[in-house]
Amino acid sequence: MMKILKLSFLCILLTLLSCSTNKRLYESKEYDKIITKLSDKAYRNNINESEFEFLKNSYHQANQEDFQRIMELKKTGQPDIWLDVFYKTRNISSRQKKVDRLSKEIKKAMNYKKLSLDEEMTMAKTKAEAYLVAKTNVLLNEKNYNEAEIFINNLYKLNSHNANIEELWQRCVMSNAQHILFRIATPVDLEMPDDFAQLALDFDENTIYDVPFDIVPRDSIEYDLMIRVMIDEKNISPERVDAVTFEERDGDKVAKITDKTMSKSATIVGEIELIDVKEKSVLMKTPFDVSSTFRYKYASFDGDKGACSEQTLSLLSNEVVDFPSDSALLRDVARKLNEVIKTRYQKK
Repeated sequence: MMKILKLSFLCILLTLLSCSTNKRLYESKEYDKIITKLSDKAYRNNINESEFEFLKNSYHQANQEDFQRIMELKKTGQPDIWLDVFYKTRNISSRQKKVDRLSKEIKKAMNYKKLSLDEEMTMAKTKAEAYLVAKTNVLLNEKNYNEAEIFINNLYKLNSHNANIEELWQRCVMSNAQHILFRIATPVDLEMPDDFAQLALDFDENTIYDVPFDIVPRDSIEYDLMIRVMIDEKNISPERVDAVTFEERDGDKVAKITDKTMSKSATIVGEIELIDVKEKSVLMKTPFDVSSTFRYKYASFDGDKGACSEQTLSLLSNEVVDFPSDSALLRDVARKLNEVIKTRYQKK
């Protein structure tokens, strides 16, 4: 008997404590904590009448406050409202998902009505991203780098795949530098032409985002940022000749054509690293894969040349040439790498 009384007392005590906790959370307007906890209990059909009332009231009160705030924001017509609009709409959507999985009886008792929010969320997110990008650019133009960094972080939290994040972050970091040093780095056993670095770092201007840079370090300068072009791999394909033989006819005239294609390529793979020299830390890494491909077609024939088509005659006029050397292809790779670097840092 005593054991039963103790268990009954314990159950009553736990119920009272739960009720007290829910009441405290409700009065503190921590509605989402209540919804998360009690929707799980409702899903397991383990919710009492008092808890149900807290769940129902918290759900409607939280949504009402968010809807009201969204309407107030939209009335302002300001471009900076959309981040808040998105997050508040997402809150409503998140609550809806927690309640939507409950039984029909519970949802009916809660006076639950499912809302279509996807389009609203997409619109708000798109407008929020556009505002954050535009505002960041304004702050960078004003050289307000600390504030710009906050906006970039907000953009990243909103959409880590936004196409502007990398460029904005790069501009924020580099614009705040005093002197930048460019370097080409390769593993010891990776042989490159002597003029590879010179070709890859051939710039018309000596500034990036109005910050001066050097490609040869000067003892008198203390560099705070380094752009290191790290080449990890070099691949040279074998020299290859592919031949295809076919016949061409023109009346009684017949020619046997051998169409030949020469090919060879050079590829380098690596990363462009943005390095904080003072902290000795890599701030950004951008992979690259640059290739130069030699491809040359010519042909030979046996028989009556008068049977050949104009396209074949054009190939027959091509002289036999030698394959380019490895160094020649790598020099062309260096020029293409230079274009990649200019496009990234000088918008050339």
